[in-house]
Amino acid sequence: MKQVVLWIGANAGGVSKTTLAVHIGYEMAKRGFNVALLDLDTNVSMSQFCGLDKDPPPEQTIAAVFDENFDGNWPLMTPEWGKPLGQFQVCLGGPVMIQVGLELAVRNRREYILADRFEDFPLPHQLVILDCPATLGHLNDVALAVATHMLIPVELSPKSLTGANTLLSWHRGACKNLRLNPPPQILGFVPTKYDSNEATQRDLLNQLPEMLAPLKIKCYPHVRYSCEFSNASGKGIPLHLHRPTHRAIKDLHPICQELSAILEESKDAKKNAK
Repeated sequence: MKQVVLWIGANAGGVSKTTLAVHIGYEMAKRGFNVALLDLDTNVSMSQFCGLDKDPPPEQTIAAVFDENFDGNWPLMTPEWGKPLGQFQVCLGGPVMIQVGLELAVRNRREYILADRFEDFPLPHQLVILDCPATLGHLNDVALAVATHMLIPVELSPKSLTGANTLLSWHRGACKNLRLNPPPQILGFVPTKYDSNEATQRDLLNQLPEMLAPLKIKCYPHVRYSCEFSNASGKGIPLHLHRPTHRAIKDLHPICQELSAILEESKDAKKNAK
């Protein structure tokens, strides 16, 4: 089966990148796919969301993968809840990635380091999710060079939409400079933290599909705001386990259905080729 490497990126913090990464990953694992979540971010949100060590030694983080002497032993961890049907594993990042980002500036083939690791030491997972910093620096270049698909979360505010437009401009320029052929496919934008009680959000939600249509970029249905996402992360578990019947879980289904279709289509194509 073809491997999908999904980069979840934004040019702003607090737009639910990590929330989406964990919950899409868990939902896909529930559907029987093996998922690896690689945390390139510099904060400890991923550790918190997954109930894992917030201060692991560098050799137990993705920083080890960037080491020049990396031997292919990916430092993956499995949360206690990480085997719903398929497997959900995490390669933690955190503050150690600040130094990694600085060191990338003087590395040969810096943008392709992670892509080289994927080629030399392939991960067996069908879906790999990249959770990246909210700044368009070296670590996002690294993610772009290895990604097959992109998902762009955006809050429904003028500031967030301006940041998303900047991200698209960066994406076009970076793909050209890195000579990515093909470039990662943009699955679409996903409005996050939607509150139907706010008139500005309602207006922007109606406008966003029209704004994206000329660019031929999909707009997924919104993911509603709920404090239960924060409550679940405080316990180090997905919302699926914290509130199994919560309506926000279904908000993620359109994205997961498309990812499932991509993976199943590649599986069928491989069978037909045989």
